[in-house]
Amino acid sequence: MRRKKILKIVFYVVNTLVGLLFLFPLLFMFLSAFNPARTLPTQIGSFGDFLPEYLTASNLVSVFTRIPMLKYFGNTLLYAFGTVLGVLVVNSMAGYALAKINFKGNRLIYNFIVIMLIIPFEGITLTLYLVVKTLGILDTPFAVILPSLFSCFYIFMFRQFFLGVPTALIEAAEIDGSGAFSTYFRIVVPTAVPVFITVFILEFIGKWGDYYWPMLTLTSETWFNVQIAIKEFSTASPYHWGTVMASLAVVTVPVLVVFLCLQKYYIEGIATQGIKDM
Repeated sequence: MRRKKILKIVFYVVNTLVGLLFLFPLLFMFLSAFNPARTLPTQIGSFGDFLPEYLTASNLVSVFTRIPMLKYFGNTLLYAFGTVLGVLVVNSMAGYALAKINFKGNRLIYNFIVIMLIIPFEGITLTLYLVVKTLGILDTPFAVILPSLFSCFYIFMFRQFFLGVPTALIEAAEIDGSGAFSTYFRIVVPTAVPVFITVFILEFIGKWGDYYWPMLTLTSETWFNVQIAIKEFSTASPYHWGTVMASLAVVTVPVLVVFLCLQKYYIEGIATQGIKDM
């Protein structure tokens, strides 16, 4: 018993230290956002130097006055929620069809989706850019939203979850006269809240922090997202670390709020993605 208690204490101490190690960059960023120092890294010589002598909101004010940050926030919310809504509808219905509807080519399509999981986004970037250019939607919100609506990973996640939904429940609804769409939205979707929330969190965070694809498809400042906008602070002269950290902190807050509010469902959704029939 004594050995078990010692191991338990060691386990908690190690996990606490690892947790603090991962949290330290985040804490440092938020503290630096209120630090008036201009050349912050050169002034750090000890642990006490990480703490500002006094707090100031001038860095945050600079973030919203130097550039139209609120407009970029609105653009990013448009991209994030527009993509999330489309992703939830398109990929959930595709996953449901692969899990519960027997049709010719079902297994072939599923195998193709699994194979596509190993292909990185960079491998199809050029082709995707040419498609978007041909459609004439460059430098519009559609250039950011439409290419993200289909995701092999999310289809796989939804399929794995829907495999666990009792087929008898669906058949009972059909016997009662419920149509395919009615059965899906009224019977199946309410049982899949955890996986919907999981996909929502993953896609929202991914789209909120997306820099690579918007940088390629958006050319005018009118449609810039926050990730492109904060580059202004990292390239402007004179360089001010406090302002840079403040811009990063402002952009990070929405992601933290979304995750903290929905983490219960996220953990539940991940836990339900066990290995089922492949």
